[in-house]
Amino acid sequence: MMLTSIISPGVAGVVLLVVLAGGYLMNRIIQKKYGYTPEREKELEEAKEEAVSDDRSHPSCEKKRY
Repeated sequence: MMLTSIISPGVAGVVLLVVLAGGYLMNRIIQKKYGYTPEREKELEEAKEEAVSDDRSHPSCEKKRY
């Protein structure tokens, strides 16, 4: 029985390398933009403190009386 391939092993290897390189680059970009940094942690803590101190609810969230 003879096996035939759709693409050659060389092309498959190049495609695999391109996919891996693209995944690595995307991961680096996303981590740089959204990843953990001390500055980001400080921003999140400040946002939590503001949310706790701002106890007023939004008017659209109040129960309506009919």
